[in-house]
Amino acid sequence: MKIFVADVLLHILKESPEDPSIEVIPVESGAAIIAIYEKIAEEGMSLSRVYHFLPTDYKKVVEQFKARFELIEAAGGIVIKGSRVLFMKRLGKWDLPKGKIDKGEDEKMAAVREVEEECGIKAKILYKIGNTWHTYIQADKSHKLKKTVWFVMQCLEDKNLQPQEDEGITKVKWTKPHGIEKKLANSYASILHVYRKFERKLQKKAMQNLTTAVEETV
Repeated sequence: MKIFVADVLLHILKESPEDPSIEVIPVESGAAIIAIYEKIAEEGMSLSRVYHFLPTDYKKVVEQFKARFELIEAAGGIVIKGSRVLFMKRLGKWDLPKGKIDKGEDEKMAAVREVEEECGIKAKILYKIGNTWHTYIQADKSHKLKKTVWFVMQCLEDKNLQPQEDEGITKVKWTKPHGIEKKLANSYASILHVYRKFERKLQKKAMQNLTTAVEETV
């Protein structure tokens, strides 16, 4: 499980990493992880940008960590139009459309709705990318842990393209491939993480298509 606290990653491992250069912190309960989280979240302290925790009991430690928070479920998407990708600027950083899942919605319904509400775009879901987890603290000092389910989405109509300003969104922009890294450089660690997963899936699909094409010519 990978949890982003601002741009710091708390990585709870299921097993020892194959890479011997990765330093792990053995933990028997979620308390040790929560202690580091609270220093980062409340005091702005972090000795590292990444912490790798190796629990004796993965499921137990994850559940103990989650119990510290109010859990929020959300959904969002990487929306594509040809070779271009949709980005939006919120609170000074480039982001991807996402939001809470409403009562009576499933993940896909929520992702499609959020894209239309935040950016004025109608889209359809192509496939799932994966999940991200990130924490935040609200004005009432309550600690939230948000799970966001991400999908790749195809733009169907963008004639009403516009930012949802009452949600702090100031720009929405289709970005060509050569401009994407610049956007990601002024984004969030969790957004960079999900975008890299998207790139890996694209590469895998391209290899599968190439293999299929070769097999069909044999």
